[in-house]
Amino acid sequence: MEADGALDLGALHEELRAALAADEKHAREDSAKFRAVCQRVASYEEFRDIVLASHLKPLEKKDKMGNKRNVLWNLVQATRRASKPVVEIAQ
Repeated sequence: MEADGALDLGALHEELRAALAADEKHAREDSAKFRAVCQRVASYEEFRDIVLASHLKPLEKKDKMGNKRNVLWNLVQATRRASKPVVEIAQ
């Protein structure tokens, strides 16, 4: 509330948004905990990793990159191969 008694709608909106986000996070992590228990994970670290990764979503087909790029990652090795003559071994 402001000094004159009026409500600050911006602050109220932000508080509501934060409360909804906290509720969503709690529900997501709680369901991840139940899934981890049902999977009978071997250690606490696995359990913790499942809960910490609960916000991640799997990639969909449209999310994958459509164009394949041919990129030379090791430019030094590529230039060495180009400068060496190819020797065939006769059997």
